[in-house]
Amino acid sequence: MMGDTEEENFLSWSSLPDHIIVKIFSYLSLHDKFQASFVCKSWNDCFHFPVLWADFIFLIQDDSDKQISRHKKCLEMHGSHLKNVLMKIDQSKPKCRSAACDILNGIANFPNRKLSSIKIYFTGENPLFYAGAEFVQSLKKLFGCNPEDIEAASTSLVNVDLNGMPVPFNDEVINLLSSNHPNLESLNILNKVLVCKVSPDSILQLVRKCRKLKKLFLFHCSMSDETLVALAEDRRAPLEELGISCRREQKYGSDLTSEAWQQLVRKLPELKVMLSFDHTCPLHRVSQIMKPEIPVHVLNLQTFTMIYEEVNQATSYYKNTLEVVVLQTRNSPELGTALVNLARNCHKLHTLIVYCVLKKEVVEEVLALRPKMKEDGTYILKWKPQAEPWVVGLEEGD
Repeated sequence: MMGDTEEENFLSWSSLPDHIIVKIFSYLSLHDKFQASFVCKSWNDCFHFPVLWADFIFLIQDDSDKQISRHKKCLEMHGSHLKNVLMKIDQSKPKCRSAACDILNGIANFPNRKLSSIKIYFTGENPLFYAGAEFVQSLKKLFGCNPEDIEAASTSLVNVDLNGMPVPFNDEVINLLSSNHPNLESLNILNKVLVCKVSPDSILQLVRKCRKLKKLFLFHCSMSDETLVALAEDRRAPLEELGISCRREQKYGSDLTSEAWQQLVRKLPELKVMLSFDHTCPLHRVSQIMKPEIPVHVLNLQTFTMIYEEVNQATSYYKNTLEVVVLQTRNSPELGTALVNLARNCHKLHTLIVYCVLKKEVVEEVLALRPKMKEDGTYILKWKPQAEPWVVGLEEGD
């Protein structure tokens, strides 16, 4: 039988295996990790385990010197172990922006770096006339090839998500990414920048060089028929998801032809396409860009205009593929009829978000036709005006 002293030793924290301590550390914030590392030598050793730094969040919201120096110290000690990085940066604070660029430059400078995934997300208000030029330079450095370690640099990045970074990327950034990271599998550059500077030629080169690409999200003005055809080539990984957003550029931009879409879909029958239109896209272009050959699974029509005809067109074209529909529109009797028609005919539809006040009978009929959607709460359908934000799956009286 175990004595009291032996039982105390058995149950003490110091007797926990290192991998358990490391697992606990993985749930702690950076500040708490630092504090815990001073408890004892064993915990300090666990603090420096490479596996603890493979997935890391740089939460750069506090512009105090202490917080910023803590992030930089982590990078200095463990930057070579980083594999999957998420950066959340308060863009309204100059010191936060500067620290984030220093971190990106620091990661770029590591020889034999292991970084494979990076996601950058801006929070806070965008400063007046701020264009983010220093971030563009940092991305060029990160995507560029380290001459001291060409092989590692050319095979590192697999996933790049710049969706939350309202900075105007240019062809040079994309060309550096495609030239030095041929193993790229996922790229998202659908940000909120006013003007897209990424040309169709640079995306075509990226598609030709990055033959493992499985997910691609970009603006329509960066696409071309040649890119669709290149995605259908042999000896490349099949593209799984393609997200295309249409905006003001479509007033003068060229369209993607039905022939190019047909060639892509014949080669990739399992392809899922997200098609989005915002309020700056000329309304007459919506129906022209929506072609029956496109396997649209997610449709965003956030135009703030009467779009019941486009909803009926989507039902006709995509009834066998459509899963998610988001509408920012104005109500009308025709819209109510179109929504009921959508719910009745699109059997894969599981999410419907409508940002306008509908008739109660329309909401009830849509939910009756799609009971699973009601059960899962994957909808916004309101029949009474409510203060924003509207919550998915929450009805009046809940």
